[in-house]
Amino acid sequence: MKESNQSGTSGIINRINRWLVYIDDIILILVGLGIVGVAVLLLIEVASDFIYFTQHSISHIISDLMFVLIIMELLRQVQRQLTRHIFSLNPFIFIGVIASIRGLLIVQMRLAMGETEWWGGIAQLGVHAVIVVLLVVCYYVYSKVENKSV
Repeated sequence: MKESNQSGTSGIINRINRWLVYIDDIILILVGLGIVGVAVLLLIEVASDFIYFTQHSISHIISDLMFVLIIMELLRQVQRQLTRHIFSLNPFIFIGVIASIRGLLIVQMRLAMGETEWWGGIAQLGVHAVIVVLLVVCYYVYSKVENKSV
């Protein structure tokens, strides 16, 4: 009597788990489509910046293109989830490096155009540079630990 009750309960749990996996996949697909949509909208904005080009468009164009790279790294993480790959910090480290390099470029351009105060801009450049170096060190250490665990 107990065995049939346990097998019935485990069958229900298996069905619930299967449905939760389907729901998870549907949500991940919708998130992926949303990410692609945002990337396309940003690329359209970049195209309009090219068409209606001004002196200040350069930093905006580069900023938007780097942001598209960040968004596409997020899409790769969603793809990894959909294909059931093991979790990895690498995409997030890459996103951090791209975001910091984006910050370096934007601050450098603003300094060159005189849009930012000199000492404030230099401080921002230093912070972004330190973040890039720290993330590269983290990537190196994480890669060594990840290779040992495999």
